[in-house]
Amino acid sequence: MTEPTSTATGALCGAAGSLPAALWGASIDALGLGLFSAVLVTLQLDLISTRLSAFSAVLLASLSAGYLSPMLATVIAGYIPSLSDSQTVLRMPIALLLGVLLPPLLPSVLAAGKARLDRETAK
Repeated sequence: MTEPTSTATGALCGAAGSLPAALWGASIDALGLGLFSAVLVTLQLDLISTRLSAFSAVLLASLSAGYLSPMLATVIAGYIPSLSDSQTVLRMPIALLLGVLLPPLLPSVLAAGKARLDRETAK
């Protein structure tokens, strides 16, 4: 396992990389919440041990929270009639969920994709 400082450096660089997305239409409050939760989760994960993986996990999670949480809130509010007036309330919990769930999923999805690609090329 590498030193925690290398993971922290990668996580902070990922955070700095996602902040300009606010200029391109990302929801700033959802981006910030996703960013904060992704940094905290990334620092605690044993799966993420390099700067590059920490950078990519934080960047993906925060950008997903900033761009996808408003869309997912609208979709969920459309399917559940009792939530039709609370799209703005749904955005923040969805952003938090994306920020917490995506950093651990990224290494797993990449490993599964690599294994599948290795199987396909071995045939």
